[in-house]
Amino acid sequence: MRRAEAALLAFSLALAPLPTLAATKQIHVGVVERSDLAPFVLALYGGRFAAHGLEVEPVVGTSGQDFVAGLATGQLEVASGVPNAALYNALNRGIDIRLVADYAHVSEKPEDSTVSIVARADLVDAGTIKSPADLKGRTIVAGPVPGQYPQILFSKVLALGHLTLADVTERFLGFPESLAAMGTKTVDAAFMIEPLVTQADRQNIARKLVPAGAVDPLAELSIVLYSAGFAKDEDAATRYMIGFLEGVRLYQDAFFRHQDEDAAIEILTAHLPLKDPKVWREAVPQNTDPNGRINVEDLKRQAVFYQKQGTLSGAIPDIDRFVDTRFAAAAVKALGAR
Repeated sequence: MRRAEAALLAFSLALAPLPTLAATKQIHVGVVERSDLAPFVLALYGGRFAAHGLEVEPVVGTSGQDFVAGLATGQLEVASGVPNAALYNALNRGIDIRLVADYAHVSEKPEDSTVSIVARADLVDAGTIKSPADLKGRTIVAGPVPGQYPQILFSKVLALGHLTLADVTERFLGFPESLAAMGTKTVDAAFMIEPLVTQADRQNIARKLVPAGAVDPLAELSIVLYSAGFAKDEDAATRYMIGFLEGVRLYQDAFFRHQDEDAAIEILTAHLPLKDPKVWREAVPQNTDPNGRINVEDLKRQAVFYQKQGTLSGAIPDIDRFVDTRFAAAAVKALGAR
């Protein structure tokens, strides 16, 4: 048996066997192939969606905002989304997208570096960049596109040095491209996610400057989104949420409790771009609420930022109207709370 197949078997045994609850239903899920997709990958390749009668087909995009149109038109049932300006503008246009569960958030720990501002290793090691104030006049990468959380975190970090985004030159690149740009010394600092934060340090590309936990605890980074049509199919939507939260709990068992960690890493290295098992073991694990709870107040705070920035046009949407906790509540009833 190949190692990846053995890992799948271990994960199948990690949870009690479940019968198929209904005839197989196909679900198209918008995803970005990067390391924070790990709980979904464990649910998918650990057989949890299949156990609940769902055939899940990933639809790959370049960033979370790519999926708004697909959710609006029904081409996607589910997406790993981000609470960004594009989403809020869509809600303002009357597009009914449901915000159903936490996908990733910053913890309360000041040292939480699951997302961080990092700076070029050569500049940090030489003492040229020692604090946020040293970013003045520098070129930074504030995430893949404007109007997303990386600009919020950079704003908070720059404020520590009495700076604003106007004091730096912003570029927008994906995370692998950001690492490459720092490696070639064409940018000086970037927003980065784990385990790429750890990978960048090990490869002497970038060092942590400020972890998000130090300046923005409990910030929502990513959320599970449902299309309005899928939300009407309460049975399938609940079964999807059960499978997803099982993946979250498998991830937490592996990386916080070190249960079946090798099996988890086998699956993740087989299906995600990061192939180094040692980095997976050393990186700070991401935070996903095992009960699916969303920090709604932080979603509102982020909307205020985008409105002031001008990427959110018009009023702040009635976010409470679009938060739908039914599916997470039903999943927790089936699985038990953690």
